[in-house]
Amino acid sequence: MKIGIDIDGVLADQVSAVLKEIEKDYGRRYSKSDITRAHWSFDGIEIWTEISRLLSDPEYVMRVPTIEGAQRAVKQLAGHDLMVVTARRPHTEDATRRWLKANFPCLKQYHHARTGTKHSIPCDLLIDDLDLNIVEFVKSDENRRGVLFLHPWSLNDTNILDYPDQVIYCQEWQSIVKAIEDIDGNSGDQP
Repeated sequence: MKIGIDIDGVLADQVSAVLKEIEKDYGRRYSKSDITRAHWSFDGIEIWTEISRLLSDPEYVMRVPTIEGAQRAVKQLAGHDLMVVTARRPHTEDATRRWLKANFPCLKQYHHARTGTKHSIPCDLLIDDLDLNIVEFVKSDENRRGVLFLHPWSLNDTNILDYPDQVIYCQEWQSIVKAIEDIDGNSGDQP
């Protein structure tokens, strides 16, 4: 099975990293549980604007921690055809690839999916933390599956519930590994 794995919110704990920078730069302290929407903002500044600004700094990119359990889980999934999928801006690619090499050396395939293009990712299953991306991916092909890595910001009033046979909800990496093992087991039963 070919599996696409998003970076931010799935491999990289981008929100924790950006919240530290927001506290340092603006004196505002927030926790991950405060970020309840993809387009969350503080003082009129959208979090994604801050993330985009910070990703322009290669030193910042290298400081972003991994999501708990991600490194172990990716090693467990290494028997699959794994591909990194990201909508990060192209100018961040060099630093992003260095971060991936340092933290996930087995992830060699890299797919840049501009915002709004996750339906064109060449894989069978997508692991992402935003319902918008999962819906776009699964609705493009009824044979595709999506794993929504649940965070407080993951659900954004999409019609994700319209795809109950294609979407799996997981709150941590070991649940994702188990879900993929279950999919593999079930796909072997089909003629």
